[in-house]
Amino acid sequence: MADVSLKLSAKDIYEKEFERGLRGFKTEEVDAFLDDIISDYQKMADLNNEVIKLTEENSKLNKEIEQLRIRVASGRPQGSQQYNSNNVDLLKRISNLEKAVFGE
Repeated sequence: MADVSLKLSAKDIYEKEFERGLRGFKTEEVDAFLDDIISDYQKMADLNNEVIKLTEENSKLNKEIEQLRIRVASGRPQGSQQYNSNNVDLLKRISNLEKAVFGE
């Protein structure tokens, strides 16, 4: 995942002191601060979306692994060369999927 560095922490937001002008806080300073907060929230939302996509992909790959295991374990006749080559192919595919899901 991408390394996300936020500009502000919760403490920074809570303890921010704005300069005061004649009519209250200086608008430019407040606007710049709010822009930083908005950009940080956008980074966190993007990171959350990436995590959701990876979780969905992981779930999909786990289901595919389970389906392949069921197909391999199903009652196919033993001793047939065609079925043995299919089993080897399926086992290789399962192994590759497990590496993709769980890492090396």
